[in-house]
Amino acid sequence: MATKADKKNAIRQGIIDSAGIYSQSLAGKTFLYVYGEEFFEVSFPIDHFLHLTGVETKLSAKDFYKNAKKAKLTSSQFYFDARHPYANARKKLPCLKRLPELTNDMVCILKEMQTVTIIYKLSVTNLEFTLGLTENTDVNGKKINDFFLPMSLRVEDTSVEKSNDGEIVDFIFSKDASVAKYDTLLVEDKNKMIPDNIKHLISEKLYSTEHD
Repeated sequence: MATKADKKNAIRQGIIDSAGIYSQSLAGKTFLYVYGEEFFEVSFPIDHFLHLTGVETKLSAKDFYKNAKKAKLTSSQFYFDARHPYANARKKLPCLKRLPELTNDMVCILKEMQTVTIIYKLSVTNLEFTLGLTENTDVNGKKINDFFLPMSLRVEDTSVEKSNDGEIVDFIFSKDASVAKYDTLLVEDKNKMIPDNIKHLISEKLYSTEHD
C-alpha cells in the first residue's frame, strides 16, 4: 500500500510535470476567446500556478512555481490542510496537466459560475474540468488591465448547472505576451466569421483570407 510519503511524492511529481506544461504552453502567452460578438483575453501569470494545484505552501507563489519548474520542489515545501485536502490535489493535478486543452480545443464559456466563496464572472470548461477566471485587479480591487487570470481549477461536472449561462466558443487566438497582435488561430468554428469588433486585436493575415 502507498505510504503517506509515497502519496505526497506522487503529488510533488504531478506538480513538477504540470509546471513544465504550464511554462511551455501557457506562461508568457495570452489567449483571446471569442463567442458571438463577445470576447475576453486571458493571461497565465506564473504566480497563479499555485492556486491551481490544490496545495498550500509557505513559499511565495513565484518561488513555488520556479522550484516546480526546475524540478527542485521538495515534499516539505508544500502541505495539505482543511482548505487544501490531499484528495483535492490528487483530483486536480491530472487536469492541471491537461490545462492547455482549455486553450486549444472547443470549449464552453460559462458566466457567473457560483462556488461557495466566490462568483466567477467568466469560466472556461470542457465539461470535465473548469477554469474559473478573475479580473486582473490590484489589492484595492482596482482593475490593472482587461485581462482575466486563472484563479481556480474545478474538477466536477456541476459547473454548468452552477452558472447563469453557457456558450460554445467560436474562436480562440493566441500570441506571445510580448507581441502586439494575436497571430495564431487555435480553435475556429468554420461556420462563423471573425467579428469585426476584434479585428483590431488580431494580425491581418488571420482574417484577410476569409471569404467575402
